Amino acid sequence: MKKKKIFLGAYVNINNAQNINCKALATYLDKEKYLIKTLKVAVKEPQQLNSEITYITVFKHLYILSNFFAFLYGIMWSDLSYLPKHHSTPILVLKIAKIFNKKIFTTIEGNICDSNYKSMIDSFGSKQKMLKYFSLIPNIYGITNHISSNTNCGIHLHKKPLFLGVDRKIFDSDRKVKKLRNIIFIGSLIKRKRIFELLEIAKEFKNLNFHIVGSGPLKSDILKFSSKNVILYDHINNNEIPNILLNMDLNILLSRSEGFPKVILEAASASIPSIVYNNYGMQEIIKTNRNGFVLKNKKEVIEKIHELIRFPKLLYDNSMGAYELSKDFDWNSQIKEWELEIDLLI
Repeated sequence: MKKKKIFLGAYVNINNAQNINCKALATYLDKEKYLIKTLKVAVKEPQQLNSEITYITVFKHLYILSNFFAFLYGIMWSDLSYLPKHHSTPILVLKIAKIFNKKIFTTIEGNICDSNYKSMIDSFGSKQKMLKYFSLIPNIYGITNHISSNTNCGIHLHKKPLFLGVDRKIFDSDRKVKKLRNIIFIGSLIKRKRIFELLEIAKEFKNLNFHIVGSGPLKSDILKFSSKNVILYDHINNNEIPNILLNMDLNILLSRSEGFPKVILEAASASIPSIVYNNYGMQEIIKTNRNGFVLKNKKEVIEKIHELIRFPKLLYDNSMGAYELSKDFDWNSQIKEWELEIDLLI
């Protein structure tokens, strides 16, 4: 059987959400069915890469030129290209791909109809530029039902989402959380993540430790306004996060606009339930008081934390539920859905 040629347009030796997802796809796609090419950035640090995959090198000192030819080669070589990095994919390459009728698909990881998620439009410069870019990609998928159902912003999305997965073996811990002591936030230290709301909550619970893992422009302000029970981790490598999670009891994410935060699945793989807000459709994934908590506002978060302190069994049960949730999103399971869609597109 002739193998289908798949190009994954991301730099799999650099830690970034889309890069990590493409690395997982490259790892889990059936090598009996597919030939896979993807990108890597030329860096001095030694990288352990999968020998079953072909890598196209992008050179940092010639980035614009090197990146253009890497994408062009990958797309022209392939039967189907997956291009999730919307600001690294040269628009001229997309125009060339359209001329040659090359098959392309992508995913959108946030609800672009949400006014709180205007950062995506801002990153393109304008809504018109964003619409022009996506008009060159014939197949676009949301990564949740919530994203896929919000299609009135000028971009046509498939009704069926393509859920991202989690590499559970990296985070896997079937311990059961029995008492609330340590709460963690993992993410960028930016305004949209509502870090200062988390700091306000930390002041309500002097006997709990609040761990903040991330980097960003708000770091100095966090250090200035944090209470003594807030621990800010500095210069954490992604490889260290699984070990940090082993000592955590609850994950918390208070942003009002997200796609499908990967940290929810990573925490769930370590038997840690999450508190999130209800603005971006997480109630389709997280069932409150079963495998986590989807809440409306800060008041509800404070009430829920008090409840978890008073009733440790509620935390224990949701810890078990979170671990089971992570199994549903293991890449070993999710890859089958991706392969079905890939075969249809080809």
